[in-house]
Amino acid sequence: KEGAYVTGLTMEGARWDEKLASIEESRPKDQFSKMPIILIKAVQADKVETNVYSCPVYKTEDRGPTFVFEAKIKTKHKEGKWIMAGVALLMDVVA
Repeated sequence: KEGAYVTGLTMEGARWDEKLASIEESRPKDQFSKMPIILIKAVQADKVETNVYSCPVYKTEDRGPTFVFEAKIKTKHKEGKWIMAGVALLMDVVA
Protein backbone atom coordinates (compact mmCIF):
# COMPACT_ATOMS: atom_id res chain seq x y z
CA LYS A 1 0.00 0.00 0.00
CA GLU A 2 2.77 2.44 0.90
CA GLY A 3 6.20 2.71 -0.66
CA ALA A 4 7.75 1.63 -3.92
CA TYR A 5 9.50 -1.52 -5.05
CA VAL A 6 12.93 -0.73 -6.49
CA THR A 7 15.17 -2.99 -8.51
CA GLY A 8 18.62 -2.48 -9.99
CA LEU A 9 20.49 -1.17 -6.93
CA THR A 10 24.07 -2.32 -6.44
CA MET A 11 25.90 -2.54 -3.12
CA GLU A 12 29.53 -1.45 -3.03
CA GLY A 13 31.87 -2.66 -0.29
CA ALA A 14 29.66 -5.46 1.03
CA ARG A 15 26.92 -7.83 -0.12
CA TRP A 16 23.38 -8.73 0.84
CA ASP A 17 23.02 -12.29 2.15
CA GLU A 18 19.50 -13.48 1.36
CA LYS A 19 19.72 -16.49 3.70
CA LEU A 20 20.73 -14.36 6.70
CA ALA A 21 18.68 -11.33 5.58
CA SER A 22 21.61 -9.13 6.51
CA ILE A 23 24.63 -7.28 5.14
CA GLU A 24 27.74 -9.44 5.05
CA GLU A 25 31.32 -8.96 3.91
CA SER A 26 32.01 -9.00 0.18
CA ARG A 27 33.29 -12.12 -1.44
CA PRO A 28 36.92 -11.95 -2.61
CA LYS A 29 37.36 -9.86 -5.79
CA ASP A 30 33.71 -8.72 -5.76
CA GLN A 31 33.56 -4.96 -5.32
CA PHE A 32 29.89 -4.74 -6.33
CA SER A 33 26.93 -7.02 -5.66
CA LYS A 34 23.38 -6.84 -6.95
CA MET A 35 20.63 -6.16 -4.44
CA PRO A 36 17.30 -7.98 -4.53
CA ILE A 37 14.08 -6.07 -5.14
CA ILE A 38 13.69 -3.64 -2.23
CA LEU A 39 10.54 -2.08 -0.77
CA ILE A 40 11.34 1.55 -0.02
CA LYS A 41 8.97 3.44 2.25
CA ALA A 42 9.07 6.38 4.62
CA VAL A 43 9.22 5.54 8.33
CA GLN A 44 8.95 7.87 11.29
CA ALA A 45 12.31 8.36 12.99
CA ASP A 46 11.08 6.98 16.32
CA LYS A 47 9.94 3.73 14.65
CA VAL A 48 13.23 2.75 13.02
CA GLU A 49 14.32 -0.78 13.85
CA THR A 50 17.46 -1.55 15.79
CA ASN A 51 20.40 -3.41 14.23
CA VAL A 52 20.32 -1.41 11.02
CA TYR A 53 22.98 0.33 8.98
CA SER A 54 22.13 3.80 7.68
CA CYS A 55 23.38 3.12 4.17
CA PRO A 56 23.85 6.09 1.84
CA VAL A 57 22.32 5.73 -1.62
CA TYR A 58 24.03 7.50 -4.51
CA LYS A 59 23.10 7.93 -8.17
CA THR A 60 26.59 6.93 -9.35
CA GLU A 61 29.98 5.88 -8.04
CA ASP A 62 30.85 9.59 -7.82
CA ARG A 63 29.65 9.96 -4.26
CA GLY A 64 29.16 13.38 -2.64
CA PRO A 65 27.06 15.37 -5.13
CA THR A 66 25.08 12.31 -6.24
CA PHE A 67 23.64 11.50 -2.76
CA VAL A 68 19.92 10.63 -2.90
CA PHE A 69 18.80 9.29 0.49
CA GLU A 70 19.75 7.05 3.43
CA ALA A 71 18.42 3.49 3.43
CA LYS A 72 18.08 1.54 6.68
CA ILE A 73 19.44 -1.95 5.99
CA LYS A 74 19.42 -4.83 8.46
CA THR A 75 22.76 -6.01 9.80
CA LYS A 76 23.98 -8.45 12.41
CA HIS A 77 27.19 -6.43 12.85
CA LYS A 78 27.74 -3.02 14.38
CA GLU A 79 27.06 -0.09 12.08
CA GLY A 80 30.64 1.13 12.47
CA LYS A 81 31.93 -1.88 10.55
CA TRP A 82 30.04 -0.81 7.42
CA ILE A 83 30.86 2.87 7.87
CA MET A 84 34.59 2.05 7.97
CA ALA A 85 34.20 -0.17 4.89
CA GLY A 86 32.49 2.66 2.99
CA VAL A 87 29.46 0.54 2.13
CA ALA A 88 26.92 2.30 -0.09
CA LEU A 89 24.11 1.54 -2.49
CA LEU A 90 24.49 2.78 -6.05
CA MET A 91 21.76 3.34 -8.64
CA ASP A 92 24.16 3.18 -11.60
CA VAL A 93 27.53 1.45 -11.86
CA VAL A 94 29.72 2.23 -14.85
CA ALA A 95 31.68 -0.90 -15.64
